[in-house]
Amino acid sequence: MDEVLFGVLAENIGKFLDGVDRRAGHTEEVRLLVAAWRAMLDLHRPEGRRGGCAGCAAARHRKGGMCDVWRVANAFFIRGG
Repeated sequence: MDEVLFGVLAENIGKFLDGVDRRAGHTEEVRLLVAAWRAMLDLHRPEGRRGGCAGCAAARHRKGGMCDVWRVANAFFIRGG
């Protein structure tokens, strides 16, 4: 995936998760889910020249593009499910 596009996607997902984390009145379970999403996205962060995901075996065979973890995050946190 293009570094610039990935940067925009990662920034917007980060902002979404920050907003969820800041909201008053939510439970410890929500905080744990936000932390889990952050950890999972970090494990699947693209690396190297090809931008492949180190945490996803299927992405190693794909030429560029997002791995499935980032596709799901984009679908639910940015596009609204």
